[in-house]
Amino acid sequence: MAFLRRVARSTGWLLPLALTLGLAACSAGAGAAPARSVTAVRPAATGASGGPAPLVVQTDKGAVRGLHARSAREFFGIPYAAPPAGVLRWRPPQPAAPWTGIRNATWPGSACAQIGSVATGVITTSTSENCLYLNVYTPVAVGRGGLPVMVWIHGGGFTGGQGAIYDGSTLATQGQVIVVTINYRLGALGSLALPGLDREGASGDYGLMDQQAALRWVQRNARAFGGDPHDVTEFGESAGAASVCDNMASPAAAGLFARAIAESGCLLGAPSRQPAETSGATFAARLGCADTATQVACLRGKSVASILQVQSGFGWAPVADTPVLPLSPPAAFAAGRYSHVPLLQGTNHDEGRFFVALGHDLLGRPLTAAQYDQVIRASYGASAAAVLAAYPLSGYPSPDLAYAQVLTDSGFSCPALRADELAQRSGVYAYEFSDPSPPDDFNLTTLTFPLGAAHSTELQYVFGRIPLLDTVPPFSTAQLALSRQMIAYWTRFAATGSPNRGLSGDSAQTAPSWPQFSAIRPDIQELVPGAAARESSAQFAAAHKCAFWAGIG
Repeated sequence: MAFLRRVARSTGWLLPLALTLGLAACSAGAGAAPARSVTAVRPAATGASGGPAPLVVQTDKGAVRGLHARSAREFFGIPYAAPPAGVLRWRPPQPAAPWTGIRNATWPGSACAQIGSVATGVITTSTSENCLYLNVYTPVAVGRGGLPVMVWIHGGGFTGGQGAIYDGSTLATQGQVIVVTINYRLGALGSLALPGLDREGASGDYGLMDQQAALRWVQRNARAFGGDPHDVTEFGESAGAASVCDNMASPAAAGLFARAIAESGCLLGAPSRQPAETSGATFAARLGCADTATQVACLRGKSVASILQVQSGFGWAPVADTPVLPLSPPAAFAAGRYSHVPLLQGTNHDEGRFFVALGHDLLGRPLTAAQYDQVIRASYGASAAAVLAAYPLSGYPSPDLAYAQVLTDSGFSCPALRADELAQRSGVYAYEFSDPSPPDDFNLTTLTFPLGAAHSTELQYVFGRIPLLDTVPPFSTAQLALSRQMIAYWTRFAATGSPNRGLSGDSAQTAPSWPQFSAIRPDIQELVPGAAARESSAQFAAAHKCAFWAGIG
């Protein structure tokens, strides 16, 4: 997590909030949810092999009624665990209560507690602890065979986001898969570590345990929605991608998924228990709960609003050295102690531009030459002179773009290459998303530099919709083709473990072949409109100065 701490120090804003892709286009307020345009509910469709696709589905806890929208069946707000409030706050997720009758599943449940701030990219505000809900998207027509299931873990720096703003209908219908999007506990409520809490379970990893509880729900209920519980792929972006690789490194998640996709964040690392508990004690003291004898009860008596107010300024993420996460993911992968499932993972060519935009340009303060020197020295200490020499201002059009390249290379591209190298023993497909002019998925119209293939810009290609705006992207013909190609890659991988193996009725058989990353052939697929590009790991490493960053602590 060193990269995250460096950016937070140098920009003066809280990176975990800026990392959010759990962006809801909704007004502030507990439980607010994005508006959805839906068609009238129609009679149940008939599956391709004669099976029905009912709007009422029987889950293990009770029946739910969904709706038809955008050529998909959609089921919202299904509880996968009990509300983690009161005596259940800072405890492992407990089973959801069953219900009688038919539960209306046509509107998302509350987002987990978080504070919205347009300046940091999070515009959902919630004080709800009753938030452990998931959403299911399926094709309208389902056959008798089980479809692959893709479980989406949202980003948001472990402090923001929600599953419901990611519309899985296009992915489900074009790729013939089941898409599940989930909520999980965030911030202090999801990652607080304290010795007193350790006596009740593994503290620090509540959000990660929530994700695993959702994956267990999928195992129990996939067939009811037309899915195959033996063909589950976890996928996510940013903090969600870090979660994907955290779950790969977690013995508690073994067997819950067969494949994994990580977009912009695999192997970010995790704080160890001792510093996390030291930070947790400071957090508790600021809430007036310094006495270790009464600390846990004191904290459980605090309001969610007060917890959210105090948690700002702390770093929150799953904690290593615990029963849930024995090793930090980079160490687990290096030691081979992770779930050896096929992995598709990569980053975007211009990741860092998103963070520079939020931390500087959108605040009306583009970096000056003097400030560039200052932020590098504040971030890299004794290594600052070497970083400034490797990234001189003379080599870039502006200080903003120089700093964005530093963030891209050090925080995303080079760690991704390391993940490729470590995961090749279990099969990895590597990519770099490189569209130089994707649609502006954050509506950032006041920048002084091109956004390029910045952090999150690939999501609109994977989902076929812009998450923040909940609209169809204004793709060019070539970009639309790339989106369809990426959906085919992602869903083929979910079905078979390879992005190249076509399914019955696959309309994208002519997509460029994507080689598996290996020591003999360390190729990285470049995802760019109108081209079948590929680069070697040596070319990628040189472009992102990975040899240099390997020597920087």
